[in-house]
Amino acid sequence: MAVSLALAHETRLREPALSAEDAVMVSPERLTRFYLANHFLLHKAGKQHIVDVTGAVCGLHSQLPLTPHFSLWNRVSDFRPEMLDRSLYREKSLVKTWFMRGTLHIIPAKDLPTYHNALKRMWFEHHGRFMENPRWPSAEEREKLLYPKIAEALAEKPLSRKELSERVHVLLGKKEQRYSGLFSAWGGILKETSYLGQTVYGEPCGKETCVARLGKWLPNIKIDCVNEDIAREELLLKYLHCYGPASAQDFACWSGLLASEAKKAIEERAADLVQVQRQDNKKELWMLKEDLSLLQKLDLEERPPLRLLPKFDSYLLGHKDRIRIIDEVFRKQVFRPVVGDVAATVLINGRIAGTWIHKKTKRKMEVAIKPFRKYDREIVDELNQVGKDLGVFMNVGETKMLLNR
Repeated sequence: MAVSLALAHETRLREPALSAEDAVMVSPERLTRFYLANHFLLHKAGKQHIVDVTGAVCGLHSQLPLTPHFSLWNRVSDFRPEMLDRSLYREKSLVKTWFMRGTLHIIPAKDLPTYHNALKRMWFEHHGRFMENPRWPSAEEREKLLYPKIAEALAEKPLSRKELSERVHVLLGKKEQRYSGLFSAWGGILKETSYLGQTVYGEPCGKETCVARLGKWLPNIKIDCVNEDIAREELLLKYLHCYGPASAQDFACWSGLLASEAKKAIEERAADLVQVQRQDNKKELWMLKEDLSLLQKLDLEERPPLRLLPKFDSYLLGHKDRIRIIDEVFRKQVFRPVVGDVAATVLINGRIAGTWIHKKTKRKMEVAIKPFRKYDREIVDELNQVGKDLGVFMNVGETKMLLNR
C-alpha cells in the first residue's frame, strides 16, 4: 500500500540539478509497467483500502458520475458502488470538490489542506477568470454580499443548487437575474467558494447533487494548516509517487499550475528526487528516490491484466506527453479537446489499445469495443471475461460484447 508522504517542514538544503549524464536510464516498457503498478492496474488492492487507493492515484476524476465507480472497480477487488458512498457520505474519509485543472475530483479528506492550498491561486489567477464577466457581481460584491449569504443558507444542512439559489435570494431580499446564473451546473460561484475553502459536495438530495459548508461537513479539517509553497511541494511528491517518472511540464499539465510553479516545486524538493530518462527520449523526468528500487525490480515477464477504463480515468490524464500509454497515431481517438472528451479505453499491457462504450438496461448490457489493431484469440477471450465481470458489477443478467473489427 502507498507509503505516507507526510513531510517535515524544516528548511532543506537544495541540491544542484542533475546533469543528463547523471540520469538513470529506463526502458519504455519498464516506465509503462511502473506507471501501471502505481495505479493499482497491475494488481488490485483489497476492498478495505478504498481511501488509500484514492489517495495514491491523487484523486478520482468525478466530472461524470460513473467515472469514480468504474475507476475503483478497476483497482479494488470486489468493489461495490455503495463502498464509495459510505466513504464519502457516512465515514467522510473522502471528499468531493474542485481541484486539479478546475475539475471535480474525490480525494482523501485528510489531504484536503494540501490540495486546497496548492491549487487555490491556480484557480483565481489562471483558470477562474470567466468570473470577471461584467454582467455578474464584482469580486468585491461577491465577497461582501454573496459569500456570507451562501454560508448562512448552508448553516443547517447541505442544499441542492436550486435550493441554495432560492435560499440566497430570500436572504438577499431580492431576486436578480445576474445572481441566478452564478448557481448553474457548470460551477460558477460554487466553484469559487470551493477554491476559497468554504464549500464541498455533500450527500446528494435524492437525485440532485448537494453542496455543504466545509466547516459543518468536515469540522475537524483545518483548511489553512499548510502554506502554499509547502502544499505545492507535498502535492508534487504525491504526484510523482503515482505518476512519476514525470517532467515539470507533466506536473503542470496535470495540476493546472504554471510551468514555472511546477519547476520551482521540483527545484525545492531536489534532495528527494532522482532524474530519469527514457532510453528513446532525452526529456528530463523526475521520480522519488525512495521509489527507484521499485522501478528497477519490476518483473517485466508478468503479463498485466486487461482493463476497461472509464472516460476521464486518472491513468489517462497524468501527463502532457502521453507516449508511455498510447501511440501518437491513435491519440486523437481518445483525447478529443474540441468536444472536451476523453474516451473510455481498453488497456492492454498498460497501453491504450482501443475504446469502448456501453448501453445498459435493467436486464442486460451491450459493450461495444473499437480496437486500434486486431486482437488475438487470447485477448478476445480475456476481453469477454472482463465484460462478464463488468456485467456483474453493473448488476445485469446478460452482457453482450461487440467487437468492431
